[in-house]
Amino acid sequence: MSAIGHARILPGMSYPPPRHPEGRAFTWERGRVLSAFQLVAISQGRGRLEFRSGATRLSPGSVFLLPPGYWHRYRPEPETGWTEDWLELRGPTLDAWFGKGVLDVPPVHMNRRVAFWRRFAELHHVCLTHPLGYRAVASGLAMTLLASVVSQSLSSARTNKADLPDLARKARELLMQGLDVKSVANTLGVSYLTLYRKFKQATGLAPKEYAREIRLARAEDLLAGTDLSVKEIAGRLGYYSASHLSLEFKNARGKPPSQWADRTQTQHR
Repeated sequence: MSAIGHARILPGMSYPPPRHPEGRAFTWERGRVLSAFQLVAISQGRGRLEFRSGATRLSPGSVFLLPPGYWHRYRPEPETGWTEDWLELRGPTLDAWFGKGVLDVPPVHMNRRVAFWRRFAELHHVCLTHPLGYRAVASGLAMTLLASVVSQSLSSARTNKADLPDLARKARELLMQGLDVKSVANTLGVSYLTLYRKFKQATGLAPKEYAREIRLARAEDLLAGTDLSVKEIAGRLGYYSASHLSLEFKNARGKPPSQWADRTQTQHR
């Protein structure tokens, strides 16, 4: 994580505020293109987000991702203003996820009761107080927030799940149960190549990539937000064993789940 911010825009105030961070400022007329990835969360108020591809209305609980290199602009409605929290992310993991399409998700709605908002407050506190090892704690919390958005996108109506071809929808459900791609193809009565082609056409990811990235994102969320053991998380997410989850998690994230859990729970003690 390279930056974080919070702003309360009162009704009638100009936007963006005069002290918008250098290098990230923009005007509504010009819009903006970022060099890093940003996550923006609107906890109060309403507004509008625009990309070249279209516009989206934002309401309390709206969370959206801003990929690097894409023109965009957003602002609150003058009548309501809004409260925004944002964080900026850089690094090889982000680059890999973005390149594979994992982060190509529309704005989602995060219910105000979910742990997402509590973790954002914890992240602000860590960055303000600088406890021992705060950089690692902050990075863990930031990645957990991002994983929550990706997971919510896949489980919400905004993913257009109902519009997925029937084959891809059934394959997704079986993959999330832990079946390998060949078993899914056999269960659905199609060839491996047919499943691969149709699934990637519908989701933008190969079946194996899709299942791995989303299960890892859910594992991050459960490690940070629950007291479940690695074994319990492995069983819930369809891994063969705790060691299977640990190996895949370490290969993808650079640390085993136990260290990830210790890092993200530091702030709670």
